[in-house]
Amino acid sequence: MNANLRFDPDTGCLTFQGELTIYQAKEATDLLREAFGTGKLNCLDLAGVTELDTAGLQLLMVAAGLDSASGKAIEVLTSSEVVLQALGFAGVKLESGETGDRGLSQ
Repeated sequence: MNANLRFDPDTGCLTFQGELTIYQAKEATDLLREAFGTGKLNCLDLAGVTELDTAGLQLLMVAAGLDSASGKAIEVLTSSEVVLQALGFAGVKLESGETGDRGLSQ
């Protein structure tokens, strides 16, 4: 397992560090599926992402389309400037919900 990708079942947070590109996409997808399968996934921490390509962006869009076990959208806790810039280029933005959680929207 790549130390740059980790899921903490205690907090329900999936953390991405470093590059999130086509080279990490398979492993990141597998980890996302595993985390979602626990029923505990509820947030993404993207603060440590240093590079994001279209494969990484696709993965984030899939994650954003998932609902947590509580039925709420997966929350994005923090995002690096790289993530915000890539999302902006794609016409996607982080948006605050009524409860204060943040999700992706087009």
